[in-house]
Amino acid sequence: MSETHYDIVTVGGGLGGSSLAKAMSEHGQRVLVLERETNFRDRVRGEFMTPWGVAEAQSLGIYELIRDNCGIDAPVSHLGFGPRDLPSTTPQQLPGLGFSHPEMQEVLLEAAKSAGAEVHRGVTVTGIRTGPTPAVTFQDENGDDQEVTGRFVVAADGRTSSARKWAGFEVKEAPQPFYFAGLLLKGVAAPEDEVYLLFLPHLGACTAMTPIGRGRFRTYVAYADNQGMRLQGEQNVLRFLSDAKRADLISQCFNKAEAIGPLASFRCGDFWVEHPYKDGVALVGDAGSTSDPAFGQGLATTVRDARVLRDCLLANDDWDAAGHAFATEHDRDSQVIRRVSHWFRALFLEQGVDADARRARAMPLIAQDETRVPDHLFSGPNLPADDSVRRRFFGEE
Repeated sequence: MSETHYDIVTVGGGLGGSSLAKAMSEHGQRVLVLERETNFRDRVRGEFMTPWGVAEAQSLGIYELIRDNCGIDAPVSHLGFGPRDLPSTTPQQLPGLGFSHPEMQEVLLEAAKSAGAEVHRGVTVTGIRTGPTPAVTFQDENGDDQEVTGRFVVAADGRTSSARKWAGFEVKEAPQPFYFAGLLLKGVAAPEDEVYLLFLPHLGACTAMTPIGRGRFRTYVAYADNQGMRLQGEQNVLRFLSDAKRADLISQCFNKAEAIGPLASFRCGDFWVEHPYKDGVALVGDAGSTSDPAFGQGLATTVRDARVLRDCLLANDDWDAAGHAFATEHDRDSQVIRRVSHWFRALFLEQGVDADARRARAMPLIAQDETRVPDHLFSGPNLPADDSVRRRFFGEE
């Protein structure tokens, strides 16, 4: 390895790690990216970025890069209240963005490399040592043990982050009684510039669908965990499609749909770290906080983390202070995202007598005035999210 000390060592070369590596390399920093996978493969992950995330991606210089290489603009959204033109109705005045997740990872990792970052793939990180000069140990492509040091280490290795554990962060959990299943489809009879998030409150379910380009659509189904089954594997594809069709607005879209990827489910809930920075190590993206379902905000959260951390590091020569500034801003955003996501789950997905009473009170009012629905999903966590917003959403004012 040509260097053993870097300004930044990034554990993970996905959306968050590659975006930050590209941005910091463009500002003259020596960056090392350590990525486990030699080839990114299709897995069930987020593939839609809401307008507030697109604005963050634009600031990082990756929006057009993703769109032009592996994605497609989605300016129209459907939440069951009629079509909405996102560029004319959000503060960002931008569309949503759909894209293939593994293709996006390849594009951004190559962009980081072109910007000057050193990228090593097929490596297995085995530990992190925190402190004034943090270190990362790993097995390289040849199976040899290596250690590098950095001025700053970024853990961007996803929701099951091992780096988070090695650095000694405590994870808080608030599980939710739902699963989210996802499947990549072709042959869907739907416009390629529209995204759907359609709730079925009486069933405690929803169907979401986003275009990712070249005639492909990622489709998701949320369902309660008390149904005694998991929508997983090839044997459940027909059941998945049947459940997706329960959303009347797009029920006819799936008549000729074909699966072109794996079907998998994951448990929903909130998992987060309070103040995801300490001793030279910062957590970004899902390593720092995950909310499922966050109704399309997961990717936006990751690029905001990368943008905020970039700005903090460039604004302050004291990178320990910069790390704390990043974590403080992350905490504020994470709290809002969790709070608003919980409101949506409580009104649109939860079941039982109390949930029915909430809907009986709120839904007629929302039908008369759609602005009662908080717009954080599309417009971002900078919007107010205090109790007056909650009461208006639930019709309690």
